[in-house]
Amino acid sequence: MMQKTKLGLEGHCPVCVVKMKKWMKGTKEHQVTYDGVTYYFPGDGPKNEFLKNPEAYVPVLNGDCIACYAMAKKRVPGNIRHAALHGGRLYLFPSDKEKQVFAKTPGKFQNTDLACKGLCSVCKIMANKEIPGKTNFTAMHNGFRYLFPSAREREMFVKEPSRFADKTLVGARKDDMANKTAAAFTFTGKTSCAGCEHGVKPIGAPEELGLAVSNGDGTIFVIEDAHSRWPGLYKDRFDGKMVRVDGEIIKRSGKFAWVSASSVTVL
Repeated sequence: MMQKTKLGLEGHCPVCVVKMKKWMKGTKEHQVTYDGVTYYFPGDGPKNEFLKNPEAYVPVLNGDCIACYAMAKKRVPGNIRHAALHGGRLYLFPSDKEKQVFAKTPGKFQNTDLACKGLCSVCKIMANKEIPGKTNFTAMHNGFRYLFPSAREREMFVKEPSRFADKTLVGARKDDMANKTAAAFTFTGKTSCAGCEHGVKPIGAPEELGLAVSNGDGTIFVIEDAHSRWPGLYKDRFDGKMVRVDGEIIKRSGKFAWVSASSVTVL
């Protein structure tokens, strides 16, 4: 069975964002899957540029919020509406709040995704030696950067990343992924207030009451970032509007599911 991957940057080209600072949609005809994420490109040019050095273009932590991970050790997905470029790298955040935390002291977070403190994990496992890696020999695994002293160690890591990966790191939302029924899905339901009516809050913005969507099977879906991405619908969330949601479940707990939505449409 072919393993499902998530779509990176909502189908936008990572090379265009990092090199040209433009959000350009790619196509399925020009796609590359790297570190469990599939990226689309508008043509062979940016696709081939990505293939030369994908580590230079993929978003930090595979698009999860670096501030959330640094401060709470949680893998919270960001989105392209709250993006920042710093030091030639692309960062995504779930809301403007986390983005502003990052913007105040970006240097504080720039090595949060660096595995093994920059030491070669292959050297540690194979020879029990702590040897610093170099940035020109970089590999990614679950969104974390691994550095190696030469291409030889990097190639060994790429062949068997699970063997050499840093086991102390919090992976790609492993606890949440275990509860997923699909990588992406679509559902319909009626809107309500997550906090007032159901006693739950969004993960990325717990200070907000949140938008909930209830479907026919009893599941209460909490839509992340609804207050900033769909402000009109958020304001009218008490009206019980029927909506269609396209997105990805990032966490489950009992009858509740938190969703990173790519679109919310009033029916």
